[in-house]
Parts: sequence; structure tokens; C-alpha cells
Amino acid sequence: MALAQRPAVDDDYATFARLFPALDTGDPVPVRAHWAAEIAPHTWLFEQDGATAGYLYFERLAGVGYIRHVVVVPEQRGRGLGLAMLRAAAAELRAAGCATWCLNVKPGNLPAVRLYERLGMREAYRSTALRFLWPQTEALKLPARGLQTRTIDPDEDAAIEAAFTLPKGQLAAGRASGRVLVRLADPADPDALGLGFASFNPDFPGAFPFRLADPDYAAPLLAGLRPHARPGVANMGIVAEADPGLTARMVAIGATVHLEFSHYSGPIPENMPD
Repeated sequence: MALAQRPAVDDDYATFARLFPALDTGDPVPVRAHWAAEIAPHTWLFEQDGATAGYLYFERLAGVGYIRHVVVVPEQRGRGLGLAMLRAAAAELRAAGCATWCLNVKPGNLPAVRLYERLGMREAYRSTALRFLWPQTEALKLPARGLQTRTIDPDEDAAIEAAFTLPKGQLAAGRASGRVLVRLADPADPDALGLGFASFNPDFPGAFPFRLADPDYAAPLLAGLRPHARPGVANMGIVAEADPGLTARMVAIGATVHLEFSHYSGPIPENMPD
């Protein structure tokens, strides 16, 4: 029987919660409210012979498709279902005007890496997911530059995305999902929009993307996020993308490396391999 797909609905949460650990990130299963607000609207469930075969969570940004999760049920792996799921996503993304796509993968997940490279994707950079406690950030040295934090206005999105080479529309997508979006501001240079920004999910809790023009700017950006943390939640996480300096500073104050992964990107093939 051919692989069938359908948009996810709120009642698919139990299926999602059962399959999410297969990503092997060590992260807790997102709560149902997070699933309903941020993940389900961008997810397809795949079924074969009446049984769940997997799910695909992907976003359609301005010209770029961002593949967030690709999960095939364990008993169906090695049968080409991952490729079939991505083939369906590629058709949808091309129809939406996307010419390129990207995703994150653990370097040690060789079957997935081989699949993505077969589809023409190549590694762009590596990232480090870090975990720490809010009080630990008090040990970060403040930069000489007197930086402050402020909420990102929608009309600033394009300039910030360009400054940090982000897919167009990523900030708007985060805002629509309820993320807290803040940026660094310099009172002495108010037009500088490329100093640093973060997209924070207080329910996770963590910030991704978390981008800085200089690792020394971590202290004021984290200080600006801290008031948005849930009361009584001391733990926090960020992802340092292609930023070993930031990773080193965070590890120096006691942060732990939770996960390392690679960012892959490339053109969406017009003719997908069989």
C-alpha cells in the first residue's frame, strides 16, 4: 500500500509524544500546548497499511524550507520511507516557492547524513546545544559596550535576518508561534541591528536561534531573556551555532554540552532520487 500523508491535528499528540524520543536529542517531549501551537500546524502524519509510519515537521519560510523533524517508526526503518517523506515535502515546498531547504542532524547519524547528502545537501556549520542554570550567567563578564535588550519590532526582522544569514521569515514564524524575540541595542548606535538576538521559548526552556556578533555580548542578551523565564524554572538552554567562542564562554561558567549537531542545506532537487 502506498504511503499516505495528512496534516496533523491536536489529537495526534499521543502519536507525536510516542515518536519524538526517536530523534535521540535527550530533550523532554514538548508539552501538548507547545505541540498544538508550534508543531502540529507544520506537521504531516504518514501512514501505511493503516498504521502510523512516521511524521515530518517542516516550515515553509520565504524561499526556504526548514525541515525540523524527520521520524520513521523503528519497525519501518531501512525501507526508504524517510526518502518518500522528504519527496512529499519537496513537492510541497517547491509549490510554495521554496528553492532551498535546510535541517539539523547529529553527525553520528550516518544513515540520515547519507540520505541528506544524496539529496544534494551539504554541511554548512556545526552547532552546540548548551544547558545551564540562570544563576550561572551572573559570572559572565559584561562587555565594555553598554548594550541593552529590547523586543524586536516586525519591521526589524529583515535586517536582523540578513545580518545573521537567517532564512527570510524565520523571525515572523517564531513570533507567530509565541516565541519571545529580543535583540541587543546600543544607545550610542541605535541603527545597529546586528549585535545579537534570541528567539526564546520559555516552556522548553531555551533559545534557538541565539546569535551574537561577538561572544562577549552573551551577558546582556541572557540578562534580557531572564525576566521572560517561567517563575521557579532555574534551568535554561541555548544553541551556539558555528560559535566556538560562545561555547567556550558558557562552558567556563559551568554550562554543559548537551548535544552537538550539523546544519545541512542545499537546493531542493527537481527530480528526487528513487
